Amino acid sequence: MCVTENGEDRTPSAPKHRQMLALLLMNANHVVSMAQFVEELWEYSPPPSAVAAVHTYVMQLRRILQGSGPATGAGACRLVTRDQGYVLHVQDGELDLHAYERQVRAGRAALDAGHLEAGARQIRTAHALWSGQGPVDAPAGPLLRAALAAMERDRLEAMVLRVRAELRLGRHHQLLAELCALVHQDPANEQLTGQLMLALYRSGRQADALAAFHRLRRTLREELGTSPGQGIHRLITDILCGHPRLEPPTEGELRLSLDAVVPRPRRATAQPRTGTGGWSEARPVLLGA
Repeated sequence: MCVTENGEDRTPSAPKHRQMLALLLMNANHVVSMAQFVEELWEYSPPPSAVAAVHTYVMQLRRILQGSGPATGAGACRLVTRDQGYVLHVQDGELDLHAYERQVRAGRAALDAGHLEAGARQIRTAHALWSGQGPVDAPAGPLLRAALAAMERDRLEAMVLRVRAELRLGRHHQLLAELCALVHQDPANEQLTGQLMLALYRSGRQADALAAFHRLRRTLREELGTSPGQGIHRLITDILCGHPRLEPPTEGELRLSLDAVVPRPRRATAQPRTGTGGWSEARPVLLGA
């Protein structure tokens, strides 16, 4: 997490200050109540002086955000008291998180409109803001943990959509290394494993696609006590029989969807196929107005 204004670094270093600032940034332009601060900072064991401590932290945060400027400057009015809580005012374009969310929304809209190239590019650009474990390198209490978990779910969903679009564009070779790394990080994820299987199969590596399925099945059984869903089973059946709908799309033929491998007319020339065979760190940033 990094906070700058007019080129001056105003990132707090104390853990409680960073945690409070992260919570304020995650709720930018919305009131964070005193009860929320207390829950986030101390969970279920707040000290008797918790409310007074929050007031003190807010006063110190105001000084940090104000920096060396006058008390009437932009930093002094960003963090204000409102409705028995506090609001951190952030202008449009000042918060990296907002830029990320706008880029993902634009990418989703492009994909919904059938513009695969533009949609995939916009989502990939958004995800370039995000690397490592997440956008906030600060202590996290229950509220921040919940917010970060929701962000991670949204990020993964957008990533799956982007990879699906790129597979429909015939980029299975380019996606292999990325998908292998993603599945290694989340071996129980059926959507990512399915996309890896498809990319492997299209790259002539049927045996590796089958091995990826067996790893997924073993992981789900041992860690979750469950088994792969119907979509993965349909995919593995199609891989085993070399179904032509798994072939890379040709020019003007971009109908393939991994979620429900959509049947289409069998091409007379298709033959069964065999193969042998495998957020800079996104940080809330306040920029100078």
